[in-house]
Amino acid sequence: MPASTPESAESGLSAGSLFTSAAYLQPLERHGCVTPAIGWIPTPIRLNDGAWAPCYRKSHSWGEFVFDFQIAQAYQQQGLAYYPKLVCCVPFTPVPGPRLIAATDTGRLQIADAFMDQLHVQQASSAHLLYLPASESRLLAAHGWLQRAQLRYVWHNRAFADFDAFLAVLNARRRKNIRAERRKQLASALDIHWCAGDTLDDSQWNTVYALYARTYEVRGQRPYLNLACLRDWARNFGARMQFCLAQHRERIVAAAFFFEDGDTLFGRHWGAEADIDGLHFELCYYQGIEHAIAHGLQHFDAGVQGEHKILRGFEPELAHSAHRFVDPRMHAAISRYFAQEQAALQHELDALAQHTRLHQDNDAPST
Repeated sequence: MPASTPESAESGLSAGSLFTSAAYLQPLERHGCVTPAIGWIPTPIRLNDGAWAPCYRKSHSWGEFVFDFQIAQAYQQQGLAYYPKLVCCVPFTPVPGPRLIAATDTGRLQIADAFMDQLHVQQASSAHLLYLPASESRLLAAHGWLQRAQLRYVWHNRAFADFDAFLAVLNARRRKNIRAERRKQLASALDIHWCAGDTLDDSQWNTVYALYARTYEVRGQRPYLNLACLRDWARNFGARMQFCLAQHRERIVAAAFFFEDGDTLFGRHWGAEADIDGLHFELCYYQGIEHAIAHGLQHFDAGVQGEHKILRGFEPELAHSAHRFVDPRMHAAISRYFAQEQAALQHELDALAQHTRLHQDNDAPST
């Protein structure tokens, strides 16, 4: 099976490039998280000058986090096959970052052209580049790729000295609610602390993985990741892969894990042995904010979806994707659909931005 990236390849220094490194992508393939048997066939684009892109031939749309099930249904209604399709993405990782990995815009466009050439070779219906940086999205838009976007939520560090300084920019009601949520965890007597993934022992790994898997099992789903992949990541990234653990009498009862890349903390997954009120917010949001402040990180990306993050200090932004469809009639129809969708999304983004401003003020912090 072809590897998604060369052993020595690194994708650059910008935040989010960790996820297109060999150290991140190859464990997904090595340990069976990404295989033809489950509908992921690695088809990386590589040019002679070293430019490349992580691409996959897919027979479904799961694990991408840019939802196109309506498009698949439209293809079916027209008697056309939507699958297989080609997707340039990082599997199971809705994190914006470089996708067309080259030194120049000319090189990036050459990758995009090579990606399009593969549509005929692979007999695919369409090509999709997901979670692009805005710069790559604009570049492709000028060359005929359809643009799509969705909301994500990011916390920004405005030189906060500590968590209380962050709370001070929120209005009194938000401060009060966050403090009330955090007091629940203090009352629970849980010990919450951070550690690097490569410091966990075998027993701790087994527990942490079982907690992660439970979040899928309660929904009747198979976990995207397996224990061997997570442990490989921990060995590869050391302190850049961090775990926030909640323990009760030395037993781990909940865990969340994160990656640090550039100036950004990326929240990835979490799990708990029981539904403990407010613990998800504590481990996945408030602890991440505190960690970012303490370590001088400028941004905290806690993942896509979840308008409730706005109430906890996160701000709405756009995640970009670019698309091409082989069938000209479908390409034109989907272009109109995306335009309508984008207009509605911009209206929602404007409303959320106003909502965020209304939740900030300069009054003195309440207790």
